[in-house]
Formats: sequence, C-alpha cells, structure tokens
Amino acid sequence: MKFLIQFVAILFSAHLLALFMPWYSIAIAAFIMGFLLKSNTNFLAGFSAIATLWIFNALLIDAGSSSDLSERVANLLMVKYEIVLFVAMAAIGGLVGGLAALTGALLRK
Repeated sequence: MKFLIQFVAILFSAHLLALFMPWYSIAIAAFIMGFLLKSNTNFLAGFSAIATLWIFNALLIDAGSSSDLSERVANLLMVKYEIVLFVAMAAIGGLVGGLAALTGALLRK
C-alpha cells in the first residue's frame, strides 16, 4: 500500500512540476516524495512513476501530432522500431526518478 501511495504521489507531483518547470523537475518531485514518505521501495516507486509518466506523455504527444519525427529520430539512432525509442527514454527518466527518490529516503535516514 505504501508503494502505491508513493507511486501516485510521485506521478502526480512530477506531472504538475513538469508543466511549469524544465524536465529535471521530475527529480525534485521524486526527491521530495522519497524524503516525506516512508517506504522500503523508494527506488522502485520513483523509477516506475517517472517511467510511466514519460512513456505516457511521449505516446500521447506522438499520437497527437501528424508528423513522423519519432520515426526519423528512430532511424537516425539506427533503431528499428519507434517503441524501442520510447522505452529507452522512459528508462532514462525512470533512472533519474528512482535515484532521486532513493536519495531523498537516504537523506531522511
């Protein structure tokens, strides 16, 4: 239950901060929630929340646009499928969120 609460708190606060601040505001949100909420799964909650947020936003933006930019970037990076590009991006964002949440939890200790 603590994992789910932390997951939703990181997801919601990171989304709100990302509307008004640069991309690295996700680390601020994950850090604060890792500091405030006591959980044994801080890294997993931060990683999964930010990865979910980024992959959802990327798919939403890609589906809403009528351009083939993601296909061109995938070709430029020599990736066969666009979804691999989205998963790689979500993994990078997830690492930032997971490490920030873990840092906040370790600072509390």
